[in-house]
Amino acid sequence: MLTENEWKTINNILLELYTIEDLKELSEKTLSLMQMLIRYDSGYLVLLDDDQKIEPGKSYFTGFEKRAENDYIKQYYEEDYLHYLFGFTKETCVFQDTDILNREIRENTNFYRKFLIPAKLVYGTGILLIRGERLTGIFNLFRNQEMGDFSKRDIFILNILKNHIENMVYRTTQMNRASTSVRRNLIDFAGEHKLTGREADVLGLINKGYSNQEIADELFISLSTVKKHIYNIFSKTGAQSRGQLISLFLRTAD
Repeated sequence: MLTENEWKTINNILLELYTIEDLKELSEKTLSLMQMLIRYDSGYLVLLDDDQKIEPGKSYFTGFEKRAENDYIKQYYEEDYLHYLFGFTKETCVFQDTDILNREIRENTNFYRKFLIPAKLVYGTGILLIRGERLTGIFNLFRNQEMGDFSKRDIFILNILKNHIENMVYRTTQMNRASTSVRRNLIDFAGEHKLTGREADVLGLINKGYSNQEIADELFISLSTVKKHIYNIFSKTGAQSRGQLISLFLRTAD
């Protein structure tokens, strides 16, 4: 069904996506690169909380007006006929709108008439992202009337990518949570020991395993300035070495 070049494109896309560690970048890049494989007019990747409500700060749209994005998050997500699938899916799966409901019923839903039609979106397909039998997100692509419905080839490609996308979203979400926790702990630790903002920056890089030279390069300061900051950090915290400093930081975080 796919040519050798298309398989190579899929492989290259996955290699690129797996290097991304930021959720926003991953979402935007996934939606962008998908155009190389599947033609679509608009799309989104939204993540859900434990109550299956959209997390606005972790939701990304392309091809939609800002008002439509907000309307979907605040109102039309609850009216989306994808909800018919939520109770029947236990693992990540691909869906196609025209398979969820028959045409007459689908076109009479409030979601279709008041959200999709004004946006000139007629056809949809995508992936329900499920982790541990819990729906965690929705990756959705749409086409207008002129583009026509999604093909068997498009569905085949999404089935190839579905578990990869779910794994990448989960991985970056966990990494972002860990990063947020570290930043919060760093702020608390710096406040407790009266570290300056730059000293806190240096401590954060020490915690990541950076060498003195790498810290200098990262912060665009001289090596001697890095050493001065580290001396001040040791003096304020009572640490005698990097190992002691990291242990103290991690113990305080716990």
